[in-house]
Amino acid sequence: MSKHPITIKDIARILGISVSTVSRALKDHPDISLKTKKAVQELAKELQYRPNEIALSLKNRKSKIIGIIVPKLVHHFFSSVIEGVENIAYDNGYQVIIYNSDENYDREVQLTQSILSFRLDGLIISMSKETTSYEHFEKLEQYGIPIVFFDRVPDFIANKVLFDDFQGAFDAVEHLIKQGCKTIAHLSASEHMDIGRKRLSGYKAALEKHAIAFDPGLVVKCDTFEEAIIVTQDLIEKYKMLD
Repeated sequence: MSKHPITIKDIARILGISVSTVSRALKDHPDISLKTKKAVQELAKELQYRPNEIALSLKNRKSKIIGIIVPKLVHHFFSSVIEGVENIAYDNGYQVIIYNSDENYDREVQLTQSILSFRLDGLIISMSKETTSYEHFEKLEQYGIPIVFFDRVPDFIANKVLFDDFQGAFDAVEHLIKQGCKTIAHLSASEHMDIGRKRLSGYKAALEKHAIAFDPGLVVKCDTFEEAIIVTQDLIEKYKMLD
């Protein structure tokens, strides 16, 4: 007999899957396979798992407030998203609290803890460039706080709003090629980020389609607008024929 109440973390550890997958399986989420649902639900029954009453009470207590975390407030893209979220929230009787992670993982974790403490009804987030661990998101889900990821998203099953970064990069490069450009640089996001991988893949695919050899030297990682200016100047110096 276990000395402590069984939690979804225990079930996840035994089955070798993530806490978020267990949580969704117990809720009969359509994104989880029938095989996984069956394994989770049978083990939960065998171990006499009971939902955390504190988590349930938090879930059922509505604050009518939604949190949104972005990596940089100064970026036009993120400020535009915030404006759209605020407009929809206002029309539906909700308020929005805006948080800035400043591209910092530790700060992002602290912000999610604040969201839990304030008992917000949900979180919309674009992750920081440093984020490679997702335990802070799993903790929110344990307490019944729904999360929607956008733009920069994790690689596990979750609610996501995605842009076609592969196609966007492909179309941009192909447009330049059709204008007669041959030497095309790519300023890349970090490859551990989903958007970075997809944009680089789109860039390479367009070059390959038009039989242009891929030159790794034309791919430069940069994280800020200021860095982009510097690396672009360096590329122009290095590649005199840069198109």
